[in-house]
Amino acid sequence: MKFTILRRLTHSELGMFHAYRRDGREGSKQRAINFDGEVVDRVFPSANDSEKVFLDCRCYEGNKSIIERTQWLKRQDKNWRLEGYCPTSPYFQFVEPGVLFAMQVDSSTLPAKASWIVIPKNHSAYEAIVNHGESGRLDNAGMIALFGSEGAHTMHVLGTHFPDVFPEYPYVAAESGEGDEPDPAGLFDILARAGHRLTSAVADLVDNSISAGATEIEINFPNPNAGGRWLSIRDNGHGMTPDELRQAMRVGNRRAYGGADLGKFGYGLKGASWSQADCLTVVSKTADSPQSIRTWDKDHLVRTGKWEMLTDPVDPKFSSVVSIPRAGTVVLLTKMRPPSEVPTVKNVDPYTVEVTKLQEHLELVFHRYLEGAVKGREKVTIKINGEVLVGNNPMGHVLTKPHDPRTITINQTDPSKKAVITVSAFITPNEDEVERHHAGEGPEAARIARDRISLYGRWNETQGLYFYRLDRLIKWGGWEGLFAMDEKTKLLRVAVDFDRNADDPLQVNISKQEIKLPVTVSEYIKNIVKDPRAEARSRYKNPSKSKSGGKDAPTTVANGVGKASPDKPAATLSAIGGSKLKVTKGGASPIRLVDSGSAPWERKVGFTGEHVEVTPKIPELVELVQAIESDPVAKAALSNFLRVLEVANVLKNFADA
Repeated sequence: MKFTILRRLTHSELGMFHAYRRDGREGSKQRAINFDGEVVDRVFPSANDSEKVFLDCRCYEGNKSIIERTQWLKRQDKNWRLEGYCPTSPYFQFVEPGVLFAMQVDSSTLPAKASWIVIPKNHSAYEAIVNHGESGRLDNAGMIALFGSEGAHTMHVLGTHFPDVFPEYPYVAAESGEGDEPDPAGLFDILARAGHRLTSAVADLVDNSISAGATEIEINFPNPNAGGRWLSIRDNGHGMTPDELRQAMRVGNRRAYGGADLGKFGYGLKGASWSQADCLTVVSKTADSPQSIRTWDKDHLVRTGKWEMLTDPVDPKFSSVVSIPRAGTVVLLTKMRPPSEVPTVKNVDPYTVEVTKLQEHLELVFHRYLEGAVKGREKVTIKINGEVLVGNNPMGHVLTKPHDPRTITINQTDPSKKAVITVSAFITPNEDEVERHHAGEGPEAARIARDRISLYGRWNETQGLYFYRLDRLIKWGGWEGLFAMDEKTKLLRVAVDFDRNADDPLQVNISKQEIKLPVTVSEYIKNIVKDPRAEARSRYKNPSKSKSGGKDAPTTVANGVGKASPDKPAATLSAIGGSKLKVTKGGASPIRLVDSGSAPWERKVGFTGEHVEVTPKIPELVELVQAIESDPVAKAALSNFLRVLEVANVLKNFADA
């Protein structure tokens, strides 16, 4: 986490220097250098947790005198100020508006380590820096922060001209090289541009863990200002032998993929990792083989000019996260680069935003695995910094109405590669329906339900196609040119499921984030969703006319959950995932009417827990439900009363009669 910070100082900031004040040139009583909020967010992504960020600084006091002082960045209304030291030496007599402030800071330690200097406008170092493209953004910004090699030229200039303050930086301009082999450092930079953000990169790495049969995946992404920016992913999959690991770390390694294997090009591990970090280390072992380690380090590639993996032991500070009890794999990313765009949410520090976005992304794309809904697979548990993720099924709300799935078959030259695509349309509830449904659970529960069903964004942008490759969501939202985004169809979501046989017809790209629909598939989908689109418009206009029920109602859990029996009272029935439902006053199951059913009412389990479906078998019960439709307290009381009848076998007696 080493940055080079540049700022051209203004008249109002120069009061920090006594020499400027003594000459009567001070423009205000401000005696600190301004730090832009965007720069602080990038360099100190957890800075919003405090009002001050402390730095151990080295700087000039006199012409050759170097001092060390503890300084700090103090929060202002929008920006920050560097405070804690005002130089008294006449050495700074040269300061004037437009002089260049340069700081190098390592923000991975607490307090941070920094060195700074002010460079006169007539100094050769000033010209060397401001006449180089690295400083170009100073035209539009008051301050810029260059990460690592982004500031290679500036670091070289500072180390050359001011070696007492800044370390020497062996900057070497890019050369064409000799021979026919690709330049390792140059090719590394090309391969690292795989189109990933942190969220999609980590998802690609989780793919590998799931493909390896993992049921437990632990992601560690600690505070980057307390130990540097690094991330690890550890799984309990079957692991790799030393030779398998060597092959897996080869760029473009070709191998046979199993039917349920989420990989595609043999590049995901390297591409996803290099898109975020300059150093990738993988530790793996099987139940029958010893632990092995392989590392790709960009610094080593630059230094040696060779494609050469390292097998050195992992730094001891990571020993706990790379420990593998029996079998499994750990992917460790170090020398991570900060995001190109700092994620911002008002009053929330960027690091917290990153962790939250990562959690939301994984809960969505792997929701079927997290729910244990993938055929032939055990349920997968994923943790981020110790917190267990909960699958966010975009079609899983209990009020969502499913339509019957339809299939599209694509015949290819090779008969064994026949691709079958399943298309399933769903009409989600609107915001008012969600609000009413969760009213009895309190405002916080209603807010969480709204956030999850809207995928933490704008509801209108969630309509469209949801592409699942081997039960893993790879792309969602929008209609791929089939239809325009329409406010009146925002409740419609269409799941498009396919396996690896459809990769080529759908042109799944290298990062598994983009696809292209063949014209025949587009036409089929248009026809399939014609009626659901009309129904979505109807529900948008008048939600009360479109209630889920009958054959489209959420299905009862297969193990009998939802029905009471003498040896299994309904009050403690097992819910999805093995948890227990504890029903208390004010928190009972919701009740709604359905068109048909074999019993007067039935208790079922859906996305948000239990709900009671009342059929027309007892007209008086239907009238009662209609009378209390808008009263959540009364509905809770009725649900509890029906539960008493369930335990007393009233339903069984009704069926016997």
